[in-house]
Amino acid sequence: MDHVRELELSRIKAFYRLLVDRLGVQAWEQRKARYEARIRKKEVTLDLALPIEPQLFVPADDDIDWYILACELASDVPHSDCAYSSKRIYPFAMAIGAVAEQLRDIPNVGGVLDKMLANNNKPDTQLFELLTAAFYLKNGYKVEFLPELSLTWPDGKTKKTPDMLVHVGDDSMYVECKRAAQQTRYSLEEQDVWGQIWASLSRYLLDTAPWSIVDLTFHGQVKLTSLEEVIRVVDLALQKDGARVRHGSVSAAIRWVDRAPLERHYRRFLVRPNCPQQEQLVFGDVDTNEKRSIATIAQSIERAGSPDSILNIFLDDVASCVAAQWRCDHEISLGLRSKHFKSLINDASMQIPPDKPGVVHVLYETRDGIDIEELRSEKNLDNIAGYDASGTTVLGVLLHGVNYYPQAQGYQWAETMQYFSRAPDFIDLYPRQTLVLSSGTTREVVGDTHWAQDRASKQS
Repeated sequence: MDHVRELELSRIKAFYRLLVDRLGVQAWEQRKARYEARIRKKEVTLDLALPIEPQLFVPADDDIDWYILACELASDVPHSDCAYSSKRIYPFAMAIGAVAEQLRDIPNVGGVLDKMLANNNKPDTQLFELLTAAFYLKNGYKVEFLPELSLTWPDGKTKKTPDMLVHVGDDSMYVECKRAAQQTRYSLEEQDVWGQIWASLSRYLLDTAPWSIVDLTFHGQVKLTSLEEVIRVVDLALQKDGARVRHGSVSAAIRWVDRAPLERHYRRFLVRPNCPQQEQLVFGDVDTNEKRSIATIAQSIERAGSPDSILNIFLDDVASCVAAQWRCDHEISLGLRSKHFKSLINDASMQIPPDKPGVVHVLYETRDGIDIEELRSEKNLDNIAGYDASGTTVLGVLLHGVNYYPQAQGYQWAETMQYFSRAPDFIDLYPRQTLVLSSGTTREVVGDTHWAQDRASKQS
């Protein structure tokens, strides 16, 4: 194991220990047993005549028990994994784990951990609070979490309290963290509709065009598009030898899986379904900025590890597979998925008491692709740059846009920090780093965004 990987695993483990020590080993073992039972119930029997992907257990993105379990499996049981999900968690775990021992000593940190561990399926709020505390520790600040409703304002009222108070020398300031939803409600609803379409479309493709990859663009709202319309445009593309065609509000192009490298790989290796390696073999690349689906008919499978292992199903060989890549360019879809953060910032600003300066941090995930982040960035510039903070003591706002990049071998993460301030030297408050996900010497690129870099990479 190389030094970098060893360091990463040690930090993931430190994050795991921070949470399990607070929860209690016995309590964690009980919760883990219940979670593992859910996995086994889902995967106890598989019908190999049907696509395997929908038959597999997929962890929810906002379940704290999965966060802890993923970190435990990272070093202890590497063949048990759900790659797309775990590799989203690791960057957060490493950034917090890098200063886990210091975090243990922060006043009132127990309340933050307890709230996150309450199994309320919304751990990301407190996770971001811990991440922000780690960020200030790495920049040389002393940090204390503030219990809710613990401050009395000058008007004598008790209002919602900022998340923390940070100190450097004789100076101190309030910090409020706002965690944007991983995706907008519209985006999630759109994905659910696509899931229903794909369940039928994939069966149709397996019957009529096995080993095909369809590229779809919805020019109308996905929820207003019928399955029949999608199948019709796919049939037209097949008749045109895969060339892009349009029918109604959908356009499509079709190409074919390059089976030679896929079959060579399967002669030598097992492959986990729903993982970047499978995406690489089917599509020829791995692209987090694209929305992709695969439906695989397994020739045979293997359950790796011991009989009580979980998340351990591998494809030994493939009988057939089909795939799709899709997007929606309709104005309503683009607009509702590229939500800006003015309202979040306003809510946060109202929580900063007037006796000290304050800073607001917003974290969001760039999960809807390059076009959406370009639109969102424009909206943020228009709405936040003109935000009137004169009635508050807020010094500035930092927006942390993050993305993760699972790969066939390993993974990467990216963060773009954009800030808005009325103080010209605001960014000097962060002398060591401006990225909350950084857990070491991370190169920061000034004047660029990771979605712009992704765009340039696609065009090169």
